[in-house]
Amino acid sequence: MMKLVDLLNDPAKLEGLSPEAIPQLRGELARLDTILLAALLSSGVGQSATSEGDRLLDVEVAAHKLGTTEDWLYRNASRLPFAIRIGKKQLRFSETGIERYIALRVGR
Repeated sequence: MMKLVDLLNDPAKLEGLSPEAIPQLRGELARLDTILLAALLSSGVGQSATSEGDRLLDVEVAAHKLGTTEDWLYRNASRLPFAIRIGKKQLRFSETGIERYIALRVGR
């Protein structure tokens, strides 16, 4: 099976790529993009997850702000750098983190 690194090192290998391999490679690329974005968002220099003046939003408000569903937020919370667990079953979202997330994704 072809790997992303193989294609990056030699783009000519695209010619020999089977159509069945493309969805898997695109999935790997999407996972990598998510990991890189999370690393970028969580590396805010001098900012903690909830800096002074930041508000913690409940799932309803955060979903509205992000234009997504509450269910999506719950399912993806472990991958979102602005999600904060404050109890066993309580989840909140950094408003500042959401704003940075949105700003970085605009124009993609």
